[in-house]
Amino acid sequence: MIGSVVREVVAPLLRECPHACGMVSLTEVEVSADLSYATCLISALASPDQAVAFLTSRLKDLHTALGRTLQIHRVPKIRFRIDPRSERGARIDRLLEGS
Repeated sequence: MIGSVVREVVAPLLRECPHACGMVSLTEVEVSADLSYATCLISALASPDQAVAFLTSRLKDLHTALGRTLQIHRVPKIRFRIDPRSERGARIDRLLEGS
């Protein structure tokens, strides 16, 4: 439940990522068992590092919006990480092209 709320709060911000990032997607939200962290896995076509930096710069606004939406005592801290699965998939594609 909390993961889906985090997704709803973060999703509109993805459209504001710099154009240099290419298309940015939120691939998964992992919420820790104690609800203290919500880790958002991000995939970007061109520059995932820049997308994570942009989203991280907006954490204060996201945390405020999440607190308003959830209305619980302790709001999870949002973290952004690059989804390693997208790079792994690209690496497999390159390997298959070489065979």
